[in-house]
Amino acid sequence: MPRQILPNQNKKSERNENDKYLTPYSVIQQLLDLTAIPKDATILEPCSSEERTIATTLEKNGYTNVSENIYDETATTDFLVRTDLTSEYIITNTPYGDRQTTAFILKMKQVATKGIYALYPFSILMGSKRLEKIWKDTSFALKEVFIFARPPFLTDKVRPDGKYRTGMTFYAWFYWEKGFVGDPTLKWIDNKRFFLTLEEHTKTESVL
Repeated sequence: MPRQILPNQNKKSERNENDKYLTPYSVIQQLLDLTAIPKDATILEPCSSEERTIATTLEKNGYTNVSENIYDETATTDFLVRTDLTSEYIITNTPYGDRQTTAFILKMKQVATKGIYALYPFSILMGSKRLEKIWKDTSFALKEVFIFARPPFLTDKVRPDGKYRTGMTFYAWFYWEKGFVGDPTLKWIDNKRFFLTLEEHTKTESVL
């Protein structure tokens, strides 16, 4: 079995500035392969970086009404304070640390009219305040959780082939749907074909 790289994501020295963690193309593509969002639906990416990995993948899949709110790495995104945004769906990997998570999810529920897909670590499930404000919400409830069988490492530069190192923080796509009634379901994403071997990483590190 090819040897994988397992970096320690818990080291403070390895945290990205402004909590920017890039989303590999395959992480988005595997989500789209499991969803049925209409091609003409309006989709907002509220935390787009200059790499545009989410918007680019959506466009390659035939989505024609994709808009972006650019995340300024030198400051913070203005998504939380803007009042002019609306979209049927939101698909995003937010740049914020734990302090902004609850506020960001509540804001997305104000902007989206149908559904929200957001990539988060499992730690989002913890906290009594978050339980009251997010998980007990029945008007825009959590419907599905798409769990990556192995944790993608999100601090690297994105690769064109969609591969990535594996890490120590487990991630899932969380899907909230407006008007959904019931308990959320769990689904697993088998991402082993996108694991980056040590040999692949060493070979391409100098050109990425």
